[in-house]
Amino acid sequence: MGLSKALAVLLGANLAAESFAFAPIASKNSRVQLQMSSDDEVVDIDTRNARITAPLSAVAASMLPLSSVFTAPANAASSSAFEAGMRKSFPGSLPNSAVALRVASALKERGYTPTNTLFASSVCSDEINDTADSIVADLQNKLQVDGVFSLGGLGGLPFVGITGMGAFLSHCPEPGGKVFIVFGPHVGIDGKGTVGTVERIGQEGPHTSCGAGIGAYKAIMGKPVTDEDMAFIGTKDFQEEYIIAKLRDRLDPLRGKDPSDESITYVTNKMYDLVWEMLRGEINAYTTKDGFWKNTSEVTLLGGIVVNRGHGQGTPGGEDFFQPLMLKSLTQAGETDMYGEVFGDFPALAAPHRNAKYV
Repeated sequence: MGLSKALAVLLGANLAAESFAFAPIASKNSRVQLQMSSDDEVVDIDTRNARITAPLSAVAASMLPLSSVFTAPANAASSSAFEAGMRKSFPGSLPNSAVALRVASALKERGYTPTNTLFASSVCSDEINDTADSIVADLQNKLQVDGVFSLGGLGGLPFVGITGMGAFLSHCPEPGGKVFIVFGPHVGIDGKGTVGTVERIGQEGPHTSCGAGIGAYKAIMGKPVTDEDMAFIGTKDFQEEYIIAKLRDRLDPLRGKDPSDESITYVTNKMYDLVWEMLRGEINAYTTKDGFWKNTSEVTLLGGIVVNRGHGQGTPGGEDFFQPLMLKSLTQAGETDMYGEVFGDFPALAAPHRNAKYV
C-alpha cells in the first residue's frame, strides 16, 4: 500500500462513527439560507480531550512502523513548545495536509471534480497564509482545481462584499457546478509556545500574528500600541476600523486583564465569529435569490482557525495547523452538517471550545 493511501486509511478510520448525529435541515422553500452555528452538546474538558486524543493516538500508534523513515528535528524543544501551546489553546488542530486529505476525500464522494468545482478562500491576506504548505494551497492541490478566488482581507474577513461574492459565484461551472469556500482567522504560536506571535523568515525574534486582530484588541483595551500595530490602524484604514468597531463589545470580558495566551485565544475566536457572520450574510444574499440553484447544485463551507508556526533560523518550520470548527453543505433542499462525517474523531469540539470561558 502506498504512503498516501495508508495515510488516507488511517486518518479516515473514525470518520463515520458519529455522522448519524447530524441531520439535514429541511427547507420549506427554494430560498435557502445558512443558519447560525448550532450548539453541539457541551461536554466536560476530560471527555472532550479523550475524544480528541484517543483516535489520534491510535493513528499514531498504527504508524509506528513508518517512524524509521522520519528523523526528529534538531530543535525538537521548540517544536514541542509550539505543539503544547497549540494543544492548550486550539485543541483538535490538525496539520494542514491531514485536514485537506479528509475534506477533499469527502467532497469527491459528493461529486466535486476538478472541472465542476469553484474554490474560494477567506483567510487573512498576510503572506504567512500564502505558502506552498498553506491550508489553501493544500486544499487546492488535493482538489486539483486550477485557481482560488480570494475573498479575504485583514483578519480573514470577506471584505470583497456582496459585489465580490456575486462576482465569485457567477464563475460557477454550468450546469450544476459546486462551490467550496474555506474561511477563518489565523494566529501564530512561536517556538516558546506563546500565542499571538510567530517567527518570520528574515526577521529577528517573533512578531505579531494576527496583527489585525491583536492590533484591534490593543486599541480597544487602550494598551500601548507599537509601531507594528500602527501599520494596521489608521483613520483611513476602513478594514481595521471595521474590525475594531465589531470587536469592541465582544471583548468586554477582557477589560482590566493583562494580555495572555488565554486573552489572545479569546480574541481569535471572536475574530472567527466576525468572519463567519460577514460570510454568511454575503452568501445568503445570493442563495435566497430566485434562480440561484438553477446552475449551482451545492455550496460547501469549511471554517476554522489557521495556526501558524514559526519559520526561519532557529525554528523547526514545517506546515501550519488548522482547527476545524465547521463543515457544512448547502443545497436547494437545505443545510447538512458534515462535521461529524469528516471530523468524527472530535464531533463535540467546535461549540464547547468556542463557548469556553477563557478569562
